[in-house]
Formats: sequence, C-alpha cells, structure tokens
Amino acid sequence: MKYVKSKYVIAMAGWLFVSYSVFFFIHDDQKIIFLTKEDGVFETAGAVFFLLSAIIFFAIFLKNRKNNQRSVFKNIFFLLLACVFLFAFLEEISWGQRIFNLSTPQFLQKINKQGEINIHNIWIFDGHAKDGTKKTGLALMLSMERLFSIFLITYCFLLPVLYNLYGRAKRVLDRIDFPIVPMAIGTVFLLNYLLAKIIIFQIDSRLLHRSVTEIKECNVAVLLFIISIWFIRTYNAGPTPRSPKVTSSQNQ
Repeated sequence: MKYVKSKYVIAMAGWLFVSYSVFFFIHDDQKIIFLTKEDGVFETAGAVFFLLSAIIFFAIFLKNRKNNQRSVFKNIFFLLLACVFLFAFLEEISWGQRIFNLSTPQFLQKINKQGEINIHNIWIFDGHAKDGTKKTGLALMLSMERLFSIFLITYCFLLPVLYNLYGRAKRVLDRIDFPIVPMAIGTVFLLNYLLAKIIIFQIDSRLLHRSVTEIKECNVAVLLFIISIWFIRTYNAGPTPRSPKVTSSQNQ
C-alpha cells in the first residue's frame, strides 16, 4: 500500500485532462451540450464504468470467498462496494426504463423531477426545489448527488488520509481489513471535484454548468473503475498487502 505504481495516477490525471479539455478546445456550446445531454456520450460512458466497477468488486468478493482469504465479515466490504456502484449504474439508466421502454408508475411521476423510474430525481433527493432554486442547508444535504459525493470523498480521500497519518485509525482499519484506497489515487479523485468547481466558476452559461456536472459524474465512474483495477491486481492477489504475514522460515 505504501507504493503505488505511477501508471494509475497518470491514467486518472490524464482522463481528467481529456474530459475537461472539451471546455477549452470546443468553442461551440451546442456541441458541448450535445456531448453531455441525457443519454449522451458522457452519461452513457459513466453508466458503463459504474457497471464495470461493480462487476470487478463483485469478482473480488467471489474470489476471496472461494479462496477463503478473508472472513465473511471482512470480505463483505467488497460486496457492499459492488452493490453501491451497481445501484449508481441502475440509477444512471433509470433502471432500464428507456432501454426497455417502460412506463413510469403514476405515483412516481408525481414526485419525480423528470417523471422517470429512479430515486435521485425524486424531489426530496434532488438538489433543486420545484421552483428551480438551489436547495440549502439540510435540504441540500439530503440530495442524492450530495450524499454520494460525501460517501466517495470520505472513502476515496479522507479515510486514506486518516489511515496514513493516524496510527490508531490505521490499526482499526487493519483490524477489520477495510479496503483502503491509496492516498495518491484518492488525491486525484478529490482533484476531479476541485476542477469541476473551478470550471463552473469560470463559465457564465447555466446550461454549461450542467455539462460540467455531467462530465464530473462521468469522471467519478472512470476513476472508480481505475480504483477497482488497482484492487483486483494488488489487494486481491493474496493476503492484505498493507499487513503481510511473516512465516517462521522468513524469520530465520
């Protein structure tokens, strides 16, 4: 865990540069809006990478369970991560509504911002009120986007910082074999949120603000996919890399 191959950080940073470069190299706002529209290039890519991340974490769970490398309790974290990212994928595609041409139940049409089969667009979980104004305070904290962002920043950045800087936190997380994201990778994850804030601050068009958000969400899915690749190639290779077991023959 102390050593992270630079290719993962380079891949993540490179993707951020490519994705956000559309605001600097494409000077036609309509083209940007086309790329970031509902079911557009970036939203579709985000859904695909959420699904791939879920599949990889589920594969780690199954492999560890089969090999009995970890107790059921310890290994359950990988299953939970797989479920979270599968849920994100299903929300992105509105649980297959447009793919299978499903109609929205009447009760959901009344409480859903876009009249779709999903949870994140239900008014209580949306970041905006019905009059279009942005929510504040506790109402904003209940938005699905804000809750998901808090979860990801905590998992991908804050916990790695605590793990590396505070011995007590490290001992607790090691004891439960919690899958820790390398701090270098987590820093790139935080960079995605900061770049989105900076670009939104520099852009006047509210329509393009939505485009920035769509690209940021797509980037989250891509970065999570790269994180899942790191886990399956290192954490899943054998005993937990941050606390390897030392055999008696090695001691001799």
